[in-house]
Amino acid sequence: MVSQWFILPLYLCLIFVACATISFLLCYIAKSLFSRFRSGEFKPGPHRSDIRSDLPASGRDIKTIELPLVGGPAMILALIATGIGAGFLLHFTRDQWTLLIIGLSATAGYMFVGFIDDWHKVFSNEGLSERSKFVGLLLMSIVAALLYFFLTNNGKQSYTPYIDLPIIGPLLCPGRHDQLTYCKNIATFGQTAYFVWLLLLILLMSVIGTVTALSVDFSDGIDGLAGGLVFSTALAFGIIVTGNFDPVHHPEGIVLEIMSLLCASSVLGFLPLNWPSSWAARRGMAKRRAKVYMGDSGALGLGGILAMIAIFSRQESSLLLIGCAFVLEGLSALMSAKLMTPFFRKRLLMLRYASTSVPVHHTEFPKPFLATPLHHHFDLIGWDRRRLVYGAWALGACFAALGVMVGKAPETWERYLVRILVLILAWLVWSSGSWTRRYFVGKHPAERTRRRRLALYYGYPYQVMGLRLYHLVEIIEASENVIETPAEELALWQRMNIYDARAMLGLYCYRAGYFPAALVQWTRIPTENRALRPEIERLRVEVENRIALEKQETQPMRLEQIMRPAPVISGNLPPADLPNPHEPIRMEETMDGLRSWTKTPSNAPFDGDDNEDEEHHATSSLHSEAAHIPGVNGNSEVSSASFHHADHPVERNWLTRFLRIASGKK
Repeated sequence: MVSQWFILPLYLCLIFVACATISFLLCYIAKSLFSRFRSGEFKPGPHRSDIRSDLPASGRDIKTIELPLVGGPAMILALIATGIGAGFLLHFTRDQWTLLIIGLSATAGYMFVGFIDDWHKVFSNEGLSERSKFVGLLLMSIVAALLYFFLTNNGKQSYTPYIDLPIIGPLLCPGRHDQLTYCKNIATFGQTAYFVWLLLLILLMSVIGTVTALSVDFSDGIDGLAGGLVFSTALAFGIIVTGNFDPVHHPEGIVLEIMSLLCASSVLGFLPLNWPSSWAARRGMAKRRAKVYMGDSGALGLGGILAMIAIFSRQESSLLLIGCAFVLEGLSALMSAKLMTPFFRKRLLMLRYASTSVPVHHTEFPKPFLATPLHHHFDLIGWDRRRLVYGAWALGACFAALGVMVGKAPETWERYLVRILVLILAWLVWSSGSWTRRYFVGKHPAERTRRRRLALYYGYPYQVMGLRLYHLVEIIEASENVIETPAEELALWQRMNIYDARAMLGLYCYRAGYFPAALVQWTRIPTENRALRPEIERLRVEVENRIALEKQETQPMRLEQIMRPAPVISGNLPPADLPNPHEPIRMEETMDGLRSWTKTPSNAPFDGDDNEDEEHHATSSLHSEAAHIPGVNGNSEVSSASFHHADHPVERNWLTRFLRIASGKK
């Protein structure tokens, strides 16, 4: 027995390394063999940052920016193959084999549902409907619950906290001993407890399995995000179930440990081919490191095996703590898309628009996030994707560590204290949406008393102990001299949505005579939102006509330009011409008021070096020190004083200096 427990860690390390290696090799081979297995599904939206804006008008296809959906099947195949090999290596008993096969079969079932969805995306250009996917996952969960109940003895044994419930508890375990965490007597066919526990187990497996799989699927929106979160969650479960290494009373402990290590190692082999980077097709020039996607097959399969581990180990409550990052992702999507938006459409009356007949767009609703799932909110406001994923990984690791502390804490008060810490951390992440979704217009720099320019910020206009609760998005050409009334002065530093902030900035640029800059500000507001601001739309049309008229007068159009037909766009990828109002305005946009805002400079390479030490700022300079703009206000050239270069020294706060986030010192 001593030699067995001495060599067991070596076997576990061998299984971990073997699964990671096989997963990497299968992902690499699948990338080479099935490079055309790419999604053709296009999800319309005004803020798709993954849509290339420099593609030609003809032959556009969504598959030109998608990656092969082969990571998920490769991971699950490596996981299943290594799991079967581990069973032979460790000489599993019949009960252990039964539990392992149930877990691997459930994982394969969840993966199969996702693979059908990926298949439809590739060959039908549209995935499964939400209802079809949900029903498929629900059926797989019910089948897994039935197999677990009828084929294992543990499946027939009820346990806490369900036997502590006031009404269901006595039905599940009539003769329960108060000091036991499970019902000592296993229910047999014909007893009430048998049928009550069967129904409750089906309900548990259906809810936990389906919700966990969908939450992991929601998290798979940026390269490497879901993979890193699953890795930390699986390792945390592996640490928790080490307490069940009892071959006499808990022979299933080694099976659960193997399943946890297989989940973590399969993801570890996949991550090198899905490593995060700062790449985004419509902004920046960073090189994309990801080569494959895990797809719905991988996300649903990994979520399914996490749910199986939690239920088999009777740690459903720990899943909420360890996988709290998945909870936040899924909850944000559920609340925004399925609850708040339909409710606001039918029941919400915004007094500001009560007198208009124009339909109120859902982006005007007071929702907690600009986009869901949660990671899309921060991606939308311009956070660097690589650092966003790294931050999410760190957050997931914190939740995993706190969940392990709850599972291993000997005292009750310690467990409750850690649970409170998890709730506080989750609340901070959730409240960050309301902090970053509101913008305000202010003066920059705020410390000066004169010669300040107007700027766009998001957050709160406060500093606490030198820590800024706001972020500078961009600085416009207009100075504080364009503010004429006390009401306009009071409107500064007041939080509002991005559309009102863009409208205000455009109005100040218009008043200062910077018509191209005003046009760009107003064009950033989507058409549906501009319709709710008719005065701004009227000014936008006026400025657009004025600029077009002057260009026609100074540079008459040739006959071939007048007769040139509009390009015919083919394929299923529309042009990326829908504005993202949260994205900072680039210098090229204000240099030409008629240029499409999505146009990428022709001399800028798409794939550049993604240096780890590179600083990716969300705010870029609007103008250089000397810029030339076609005269639209009686002046052929605007002096360099009219523009502000954003490369100004930034004073770092004490927390930034302490954490060495800034790049000032090396």
